[in-house]
Amino acid sequence: MFQRFQVTLGLTLCILLLQPFVSFAVEEFKVSKNGKGEQIWFEAEAFDERDSADVYKLGKGEKAVDPADGAFGDIITNAGAGKKGWIRYNFDISRAGGKAGDWRFIGRVINPSNHSDWLWVLGDDGDKIPKDPPAFVRPNHIIFEENIPEWTWKKTGDFGQDAGTINELQDGENVMMIWTRQSSLQVQYDVFCWSSDLEYQPTDEDYEKAEEKTLPVHPDGLLTTTWARLKQ
Repeated sequence: MFQRFQVTLGLTLCILLLQPFVSFAVEEFKVSKNGKGEQIWFEAEAFDERDSADVYKLGKGEKAVDPADGAFGDIITNAGAGKKGWIRYNFDISRAGGKAGDWRFIGRVINPSNHSDWLWVLGDDGDKIPKDPPAFVRPNHIIFEENIPEWTWKKTGDFGQDAGTINELQDGENVMMIWTRQSSLQVQYDVFCWSSDLEYQPTDEDYEKAEEKTLPVHPDGLLTTTWARLKQ
């Protein structure tokens, strides 16, 4: 009996030690099927990681700037005043029923002076998440190089060009990073959308009607599988 208790305790401790290495994605998001494809939506403030709290900041939550009227919750802005940095989002397209292939990145943004940023996507732009700024190229990696004085679902990247908005996503979890280029406190990122229909144009109503989802407490089957393997 005591030996069985020791084994159970040991397995529990092993699982607890393994958990910090689990990759979690954006926990609250929405999914939909509009046009000829699937969409996954998440709010900009639901990021997974950032390199510092001095560049990309919450508008209201960290008092960087008051969100413009009509924002869905808080926003993200660049409060770095010339500093460089990045912000990262992990998202799982399988939760929207999506498959690997070309998807379009779309943002609900305000950007009155075309202060653009760079977009980096794991798999499409590199096989490892970078710690140093990648070698970005215009227009291939530019997003939101547009004059956007009020909330707009912007699907182009460089004055009407697709630029960095179309990327090849992988089955399951994907990783995107926004790196600073020109963005400033004038820029407000509200909601992001990825769509497998490259021609789809989101609306506020589409976002409001999208189905709310949350991630499971642990990635599907992880603890069950880990437990079974450890017992063997």
